[in-house]
Amino acid sequence: MSARTLQQSEPADVCLMLEGTYPYVLGGVSAWVDQIIKGLPELKFALFFIGSAKKDYKKQHYTLPPNVVSLTEMYLHERLDEAELTPTPGASPARRRVYDAMSAFFQTNTHDQRRDQFWNLVQALKAAGGQITFGNLLRDREAWRVLEHAYARFSPEESFIDFFWTARFLHLPLWQIWLAHERIPPAKLYHSVSAGYAGFAAALAAQLHNTPYILTEHGIYTKERIAEISQADWVYEPESNQINFEQGLGKLKQMWIGLFSFLGRVAYDAADQIVTLYEGNANTQIEFGADPKKISVIPNGIETSKFNDIYKIHVELWKSPPKVKTIGFIGRVVPIKDVKTLLRAARLVCERIPEALFLIAGPYAEDPMYFEECQKIVKLLGIEKNVDFMGMQKIMEVLPRMDVLVLTSISEGLPLVVLEGMAAGLPNVASDVGACRELIFGRTPEDKAIGRAGRLTKILSPAETAAALVSILEDPEMVRQMGDAGRRRAEEHYSMAKMIGSYRVLYRRTIEREFFHLRVPQLAAGHWRPSQPVAGSQPHR
Repeated sequence: MSARTLQQSEPADVCLMLEGTYPYVLGGVSAWVDQIIKGLPELKFALFFIGSAKKDYKKQHYTLPPNVVSLTEMYLHERLDEAELTPTPGASPARRRVYDAMSAFFQTNTHDQRRDQFWNLVQALKAAGGQITFGNLLRDREAWRVLEHAYARFSPEESFIDFFWTARFLHLPLWQIWLAHERIPPAKLYHSVSAGYAGFAAALAAQLHNTPYILTEHGIYTKERIAEISQADWVYEPESNQINFEQGLGKLKQMWIGLFSFLGRVAYDAADQIVTLYEGNANTQIEFGADPKKISVIPNGIETSKFNDIYKIHVELWKSPPKVKTIGFIGRVVPIKDVKTLLRAARLVCERIPEALFLIAGPYAEDPMYFEECQKIVKLLGIEKNVDFMGMQKIMEVLPRMDVLVLTSISEGLPLVVLEGMAAGLPNVASDVGACRELIFGRTPEDKAIGRAGRLTKILSPAETAAALVSILEDPEMVRQMGDAGRRRAEEHYSMAKMIGSYRVLYRRTIEREFFHLRVPQLAAGHWRPSQPVAGSQPHR
């Protein structure tokens, strides 16, 4: 569904590929997307939004700026229509070639072979056009033979029924993206703000249109999905065979992890440039298969001047410390933010500082069950008077009420909320994930000389979190010093102008094909060979 119409004869400058973020989800990556679009008004942006189901995204939380020329939506878990569930009858050589390509894909032994066979499969699907539906994949004899061979190779010890349904759920979202690929807006450059499904769609669009592609990862998508799937209860695991002692996880979970690992490699391989937020992320990307020659670091940025008034409030406040010490958490109430560790830490803090108040500002509708569990923990710990679940709030309205910010996430990229707290002059207590160490202690020798902007803790550690909060709140001079250090670091090393300028240059150079490598111009002609550099193009830097 398009909010605005973009004529095919007028491609956007940049098509942003967005998975579960802007404009339907507030904060984090969405706020960053909003900053990029508004910061580059000279460019026309198209948006391709990938969501789970339409019912989950009822409200746009961001007003689209004038330079957004289109919004196209597609949903991974919507029911296929009857035509798509109905097999196309009769024999078809084109459909046979699809099954041959699928069989070859599942027989590969290395990633390079798998990548090349994957693009052969894409070519076969393109050539087959309307001759193949999802109904064919479910019912054709040739499709079942491919499935049987894959089962015999990868999971012969599992129930075939369990394997079948897992394979079906694995591939249905990819088929939905394939069905939607012709609706991806034309653009001079595709820019995915994550790997996963968005990265897959961007790679597909870039390859099919022979157009450059940039990938920015805030967190490492593959790593986050592996952590999620390892602990997930939504992946069916037969109780008698739940653990594979050689691999650590059941085969069905390994299948899900294998999917997201492959999607990550597809995104990395197809990207002309890979942007990460800090050096630690770059090392993890390389570990998951990214070419180090493609990677560059562009940290998030912030307009510190917007926080001037709040900074002044905090400077004055701690000259005569407040009686009620207020700890702020700003973020979604979801497992990856580990709000449960925060609540257990709150109990320990209240034993030392009974008047402490914890403000939890962020949406909780995304995972109602997790939010309900958090509410029960508050009651069990007897801290109902000390904890306020505020729901979604405007950050400029809640920051003045807070004395210290806390982040208990088990995974982050470069969290914008930490930068916002620094700009407001608030000390931060954060788990040692993502770029938090660089934000709090500094990255370069010059940056480190500014001083600490807070304290770091281990993940899943209520005791460390509580101890760090108490040590700061009981020392007004420490609050002032850390607040000043954070403010200065944000001003000198994380300015919005610096970030926007870096993307302006990156977009220009990529669109002008200084980084660009030939993709698959042979797709239209009906054959594929691995990518080769364009004559005269610049090497990856």
